[in-house]
Amino acid sequence: MIVLAAVAGFVILASVAATLYALVGYRKTWDVPLPATRASTDSSAIARGRYIVYGPGRCADCHSPDSTRPQLFLGQEVPLIGGPGEHTYLGTWSAPNLTPDSATGIGAVSDGQLARMMRHGVNREGRIGLPFMDAFADLTEEDLIAVLSFLRSLPPQPGVPPKPQLNLLGKITLSYFIQPYAPRTTLREKLTPEPSVRYGEYLANTLGGCGACHTARSLKTGEYLSPFFSGGLAFHSHLHPDTVYVSPNLTPDSATGRITAWSEQDFMQRFRAGLLIPDAPMPWGGFSRMTDDDLRALYRYLRSLAPVHHETGPTIQHVHGQAAG
Repeated sequence: MIVLAAVAGFVILASVAATLYALVGYRKTWDVPLPATRASTDSSAIARGRYIVYGPGRCADCHSPDSTRPQLFLGQEVPLIGGPGEHTYLGTWSAPNLTPDSATGIGAVSDGQLARMMRHGVNREGRIGLPFMDAFADLTEEDLIAVLSFLRSLPPQPGVPPKPQLNLLGKITLSYFIQPYAPRTTLREKLTPEPSVRYGEYLANTLGGCGACHTARSLKTGEYLSPFFSGGLAFHSHLHPDTVYVSPNLTPDSATGRITAWSEQDFMQRFRAGLLIPDAPMPWGGFSRMTDDDLRALYRYLRSLAPVHHETGPTIQHVHGQAAG
């Protein structure tokens, strides 16, 4: 009995110690060097950045207020003053103001700090964040410069500041389980947009980040639970609390792939149609702005994937298990 009591006491002390460490340890900073990336005033770089931010990069989908979503889904440009963010099991993360406002936006944030956040997930204070933007780690240098250049060109507007609200599980997770990410391959200086499988791979995996939503994923750790592009991640409906939207399988599996029977023209027409299901989490507004060549490249890449047999069910389902948003 004495031994059992001692073991129980040790476990309790260890748990208390871990909890106390999490309450403080998640504030640790990471010594990740600032990239040398700098914004440009070149008009072509700014135009490319505008296309990425409001198009395939879908930045506006998160960094704009809910009140502007009707305009956003029509493919219109809305103020990038911040949005409601993400509500997860770990807490709530705001989607902050991306305009150069010095108080609530990026006015007081250096280009290097912004580049580090996109390349490594380390924020302006040197602290770790959840990997919401890990796909952007592999942006070409030219495209990262373009994004920064466009954001710097915006007029400053007050908006939503960065303000994560973490619960205990979130603090433990950031203390023990989340580390900075990094580019998966050698960084490329530039890629020429063209309707090819190679450029489609860049669109799907980096610019569009399609795999982040079209892959089953743990909402506690960010770990992927199924092969990429095979679908299965659920999203809460904000209009119907008893409903979730489940991302479909995009691989060319003849039985479970959602777009397997679509022609290239079918695929393009669906993107041009934009939002068809109210409250759907797919950023149709931005994707409807994509060029024909970009859509062709994306389609050709998805058709080149290895088929994965993964039945995700209908897009609209009753609430079950974990769901994002």
